[in-house]
Amino acid sequence: MENNLFDKLCSYENLELAYKKARKRKTLKRYVIEFEKNLKQNLLDLRNELIFHTYKPKPLETFIVHDPKTRKISKSHFRDRVVHHALCNIIEPTFEKYFIFDSYANRIGKGTHKAIERFDYFKRKVSKNNSRNCFILKADIRHYFETVNHRILLSIVKKKIPEERVLWLVKLTLSNHKAKENEKGMPLGNLTSQFFANVYLNELDNFIKHKLRAKYYIRYVDDFVILDSSRKILEEYKSKINEFLSANLDLELHSDKSNIFKLDNGAGFLGFRIFYFHKLVRKQNIRKFERKFEKFNKLYKKGIVSREKVVESFESWLAHISHADTYKYRRYLIKVFNQCFPLDKNTKIANTKKYENFVKKVKISRQPFSSQKTLFLFKKELRIKEIAEKRNIKESTVWWHFAKLIEYNQLSIWEVLSKENISKILYNINSLNDKLRDIKERLNDSSITFNEINCVLTHLKNKTKGKATPKEVNEIILRFVGK
Repeated sequence: MENNLFDKLCSYENLELAYKKARKRKTLKRYVIEFEKNLKQNLLDLRNELIFHTYKPKPLETFIVHDPKTRKISKSHFRDRVVHHALCNIIEPTFEKYFIFDSYANRIGKGTHKAIERFDYFKRKVSKNNSRNCFILKADIRHYFETVNHRILLSIVKKKIPEERVLWLVKLTLSNHKAKENEKGMPLGNLTSQFFANVYLNELDNFIKHKLRAKYYIRYVDDFVILDSSRKILEEYKSKINEFLSANLDLELHSDKSNIFKLDNGAGFLGFRIFYFHKLVRKQNIRKFERKFEKFNKLYKKGIVSREKVVESFESWLAHISHADTYKYRRYLIKVFNQCFPLDKNTKIANTKKYENFVKKVKISRQPFSSQKTLFLFKKELRIKEIAEKRNIKESTVWWHFAKLIEYNQLSIWEVLSKENISKILYNINSLNDKLRDIKERLNDSSITFNEINCVLTHLKNKTKGKATPKEVNEIILRFVGK
């Protein structure tokens, strides 16, 4: 273990990087502008305070939010946020190596949507492609952030970071919070709280994965799920997890929010309700968005907010709900949006890129609903012939739907065709302008149809945005084939 982590933490380069991270999406805030006026001196002052142990964080600013339940959020002073980023920059890489794969909160490349994808994967595994019962233990830790024990957390950190000067800063950061009990609790809203929440519960992750040997476990902050085909096994897990939390982490499961149930009734997880064959957005979240949308509408009519600001929020919501089966709902929302916020010649557009992305989403949402029906049946693992018979359409129409879905990134070519056939077709494409007949002749394989060739060519055009030269196409093909 390195002994100079604190020196790296206090380096001007690290503090400057921490400042850049802390100001992200806040460059117009008054406190950021004030700090930036004398940036170099402010960072040097921070550096000296850290080196000589004279640094003291300023009191937290707290406020209450109802989103939907009441929470007390704490806001650190900007210079303290710089220190938080500086600390995480140095110690996070050390702990990241010990985190399990299926911890999805506050980590690069993770997040709620990745956790939902993983849930879908586990659901299919446990239920043997949705053909058997799947039970879920969905659990929540009671008052987690309020009850984190500082002494236990420091002992966990010390195992990986034994350097006393770093531990001094960790302890100082944790102590800058008034809780109901001494040496307990972390403020909601701090970067360090998010990070230490993962460090603390990594002990639970390792217990569940390595001691209980639970295969299908996912955690997001203090919410976690375990999937299994046996209710009895999950009941044993629940009992042992509660014992471990009490004995080792001074925590307990929330009795009302920790239950075992069948997937038939749907599993509420991270804002979605997940069933065997489909996902829905929680009604509570929809109502929350509709209240926000109505507020934007009133402010827009008064000229207080711009259309671009509304588009930014609206696009974020569309991206979120696209992870559920919300095709009709999205079409309805876009129709209402265009009525409430019409685009006219006088509308100023500062960020054209955002508008291009928004227009693309609108275009995708206008796909014929028939394609979505085909996709739904395909996800239920029906074959092309079965889909055609069930929907009373031709097989060629099903293939046309596949091509449109591939074009709009709603279906992967690797789900439709075998790797072998995809490779064969790709090797015989010379340019994006090739005709299907020419590719078919070069293939000289009667088992591969024009529909399959069309899907692969559509996939290639989509990935290259239709603007690649023959040489670039060849390079891209070689990369794809290597998958």
